[in-house]
Amino acid sequence: MSCPSQFVMSPNGSACVVKCPSTYTTKILDGVPSCVMTNPTTGAVIASFGLTSVPPFTGTGTPGGPAFTAAYDDFTAALATANAKAGSANQQSVAFSNLMAAESARGTTGGEAAYQAARVAYYTLTKGDSWIQEEKERVANTDAQPVVNTFASQYRNLMERKNQQTRTIDVINGLKDKVLSVKDDLTFSVNTFQRQVDAIKNQINKDKKIQSETIEATTSWVDTFLNWTIAIATLVCIFMLVRRFASSVPSLTSIRADTALFKAQAEYAKAKASLIPKPTGTV
Repeated sequence: MSCPSQFVMSPNGSACVVKCPSTYTTKILDGVPSCVMTNPTTGAVIASFGLTSVPPFTGTGTPGGPAFTAAYDDFTAALATANAKAGSANQQSVAFSNLMAAESARGTTGGEAAYQAARVAYYTLTKGDSWIQEEKERVANTDAQPVVNTFASQYRNLMERKNQQTRTIDVINGLKDKVLSVKDDLTFSVNTFQRQVDAIKNQINKDKKIQSETIEATTSWVDTFLNWTIAIATLVCIFMLVRRFASSVPSLTSIRADTALFKAQAEYAKAKASLIPKPTGTV
């Protein structure tokens, strides 16, 4: 049994497979003959693809045939895909090395810009173009969103202050209207009260005048009555006194008789005294 010149026997020796390039190694992966590229440093698989197995032919057969042609076409397509993947892996390895170097240079002149460029190159290779959108969202959430939140918070605070000021102005205007209304009502009430007070004062003055006139008239009548009463009482008293004294005053005849009597008594006493003898000597 033999294989065409571009084919080799599979590692298990049961079929013909296309010979792997020098950068690949022919191995059995999951029971399938495959070409495998590994990282020479870490041994990690960089790229691999399965090989189509074709039964070998005998020495009397004709090499080649449709089966081998189809197997080689499958190999060519798989190799191109694997090489692209390996190239991407190599590029990723280089990009990762550049990213690590840029990470170490952060903080120096131009270091931040170099780090951002290396970071974009690496994650674009490892995650594809979708990473750009994810990065935009991340930047928006981590960098831009706090700024947006700050402005939004400031805007809300300004709107709240505006609303508070508007409410305060409305309250002040309402109070102003109420104060002016109360002022008008109070002015009206004060004026009305003052008019009532003035009316009461006028009525009091009228009452005082009437009372004064009444008292004056009453006093005049009382004074007249008292004067007449006093006059009458005086006349009565005089009359009584005159009557009393008139009854006790002696008449002229009585006075003359009393005078004659007093003279007679005096002469009698004198005559009697002349009849008494006087003493002639001492005892």
